[in-house]
Amino acid sequence: MITCKQLLPELKKSNPLLVYLFAGPEEYLKEECIEIIKGQLFSQGDSIELNLQIVYGDNVQASTIINACRIMPFGAKKRLVIVKNFQKLSQEDKKQLTPYLKSPVSHACLILITDKIEKKAGPGGCEVVNFYSLYESEVSIWIQQQVQRYKKKITPDAIQTLISKTGVGLFELKSEIEKLCLYAEKKERIEVFDVTEVTSESREVTIFELMDAIGLKKSQQAIKALDKLLSQKEEPIKILFMITKHLRTIFKLKLLQEQRMSETEIWPIIGVNYNKQQTSLLTQSKLHHEQSLKKAFELLLEADISLKSQDSRLYYVVMEVLVLRLCQMDNQIVR
Repeated sequence: MITCKQLLPELKKSNPLLVYLFAGPEEYLKEECIEIIKGQLFSQGDSIELNLQIVYGDNVQASTIINACRIMPFGAKKRLVIVKNFQKLSQEDKKQLTPYLKSPVSHACLILITDKIEKKAGPGGCEVVNFYSLYESEVSIWIQQQVQRYKKKITPDAIQTLISKTGVGLFELKSEIEKLCLYAEKKERIEVFDVTEVTSESREVTIFELMDAIGLKKSQQAIKALDKLLSQKEEPIKILFMITKHLRTIFKLKLLQEQRMSETEIWPIIGVNYNKQQTSLLTQSKLHHEQSLKKAFELLLEADISLKSQDSRLYYVVMEVLVLRLCQMDNQIVR
């Protein structure tokens, strides 16, 4: 079991494996890895369209997947078979697919894609690659790298403004960065003004507003933010992941403060670089006791289990109850 960060250097130095399970919410990086794999499997002049097959777990059978892999390549040396929504493949079909995963054909690469993080070995022992949502500090580095491709630089404040307007979705950020670099064609450095001029608010609310509302124990504001995120089709499991990450950051901040570490020592450890975010976290940490945070992690685990086992129609209820309970801990509700 590896992460996307570990997979990328592997792909650059060796041929792709015969079977992968791509798991987790970060779709952009999955697509990026698939493009790299396509580049290794197919040479210029190969008939890619004849040797690339994409199927979906909610309307395919194991036999179709296996046959797609076993077909001999035509006009190329390899085939690539991608199964999206693998989590929706029936348990019976997954069972039928397992023998193939243990002994795949050598002329095909099979990529199974699911949106949930895997914490155990993949079916048939295939390589599991987890694509976690990036931390904001990682997104900042990614933005810098994308801007550098246009031979430009971007200021830290401009990065923070871009994230606050667009969110941390890499597909959306990629599009906004392209527009920014075209707008600032004659400039070497992109600044806050450029972002404000070019970037529109892509969401009525960002997931960061929900996390801050929970951190500040503003229950009404948190429920309102949750409603908007779910109405915008944000995945509940991703929202849960981001809330967990935020509360872990607060918990880590409190532990480091107890060790009498200075703020200049603390921020690099927890990966928070922006003054506005640092000030907000300091305020939030004062509203949470260590024991209540430990209880919060228990509630988050319960919600995770519920989301994975309940009917999707109950997702809203699960998330609403969770957010209210998180905001009401210690009876220190700030409205």
